[in-house]
Amino acid sequence: MNKECAIVQDLLPLYEEELLQLETKHFVEEHLKSCHECRRMAEQSQIPLPAEVKPGGSPEKMIRKITVRLTTIQIFFVAIAFMLAMGTTVMNDKAGFILTYTILGAVTYLFYRSVLVALLLAGVPTFIWNCLLYMTDMFGEFYAESFLEALQLTLLVVAIHLLFTFIGIVIGFCVLKIREDI
Repeated sequence: MNKECAIVQDLLPLYEEELLQLETKHFVEEHLKSCHECRRMAEQSQIPLPAEVKPGGSPEKMIRKITVRLTTIQIFFVAIAFMLAMGTTVMNDKAGFILTYTILGAVTYLFYRSVLVALLLAGVPTFIWNCLLYMTDMFGEFYAESFLEALQLTLLVVAIHLLFTFIGIVIGFCVLKIREDI
């Protein structure tokens, strides 16, 4: 590309908007007749761009649509948390909760960017499930001798689950920091 091409390419936006003086306009047109690359660039720049926002939608409707989507995603996360709480308990000799709660902590932190929300999302369903499991005979047997013992057992299980959730949150935080640095 020569010096003349560089000048013409810099002038193309002004040429397309018809903001050039008559002499400069003729210069650009003469160059475009003889230079294939600049002519191709001028043709490409004249392609109309699609509108990003479609007219006719009210802001309230758009906000309602976004709210419904976010609520659906939140319900999905809560459902996953409840299923994990039901499927994984420390007292059933299952160690799978370690990986699942670490992943749950990482994913919820990456989505919400909030430690509190991630801990609540993992802790509340686990607490509710373990209250049902250890404090009632809903499943045909009592796991504890007294209410206080059942509460301690429930809180211990929740604390262990939250520990692995917090490890996931740290992993999610590190992933965000690495992405920022790249």
